[in-house]
Parts: sequence; structure tokens; C-alpha cells
Amino acid sequence: MTLDGLRPDERIAPARDLRAHLDHWSRVTGIAVEVWALPREPLALPLAELVQATVLDILNGFEADGTVRHVGFALTAGAGDLRLTVSGDGIGLPPGRLAERLQVAQARFAAWGGRLSVNAVLGGGITVSATLKPGGAERRPKRHR
Repeated sequence: MTLDGLRPDERIAPARDLRAHLDHWSRVTGIAVEVWALPREPLALPLAELVQATVLDILNGFEADGTVRHVGFALTAGAGDLRLTVSGDGIGLPPGRLAERLQVAQARFAAWGGRLSVNAVLGGGITVSATLKPGGAERRPKRHR
């Protein structure tokens, strides 16, 4: 079932749905994905949408890199906080270009009171980290007018 077909009060189980998405992406791209952690409890729909959109942006960036052959993935959530880490071993896409691709994701996390950062090690890959602090997961994003 897609997110579009869910009622706002339904919850998404990342351990099932996100793992299936990562497995599918890995099969299609040929890029290996190692899942380090997924939450046991389902995420509220708004957070699940935030995570899904962010992960899609990151994976698209890694795929565009052209040199990524292995991705590590961790998502933890609990007590009102959320942590997402996605690492790729590629070296082809300049870190600034990936950061540009992730500006929308950075704005989404900022609207929830969180943070998304891109860290690159020359010749050693790129890690994208996103966090929502305790209490941030309960807040609704700020509306821009």
C-alpha cells in the first residue's frame, strides 16, 4: 500500500515498508544496501512521509553519483526523537552537489525542528545524517506563508 492510500491516523512500520523499499532499490540499481537499524514501533504518518521522502532524495543522489556500490542505512526512533543515517561509499558526486540535492530535505527537517547534514570524506564516501530531538517528533511542521 502506498502512503497516498493511507488515512492520516494510520501508522507506517519502517521495519517492513522501508526495508521493502530499500531491497527493491538495491535490486533495481545493483547497489548493495546494509540495514543497520530500523525502529520496532511504527512511525506516525507525517514522520513516515518525512523519512520516506528524505531517504528517496538521498538514494537518488547516491544513484546519480555513479560510484556508490554499497549503502549503509540506520533509522532509530523513540521517546520523541528520530535519527537517520545513510552512508554511501561513492566518491564521484561532489559533496556540495549532494548537499544541493538535499536542500528540500534539509528544509523539511528544519520545519520539524530537526537537522540534516551531509559529511563527505575525500575518497571515503558520504554520510547523510538527520535528527529530530526529543519533542521534535510531536511537533507539526511550521507553515510558511
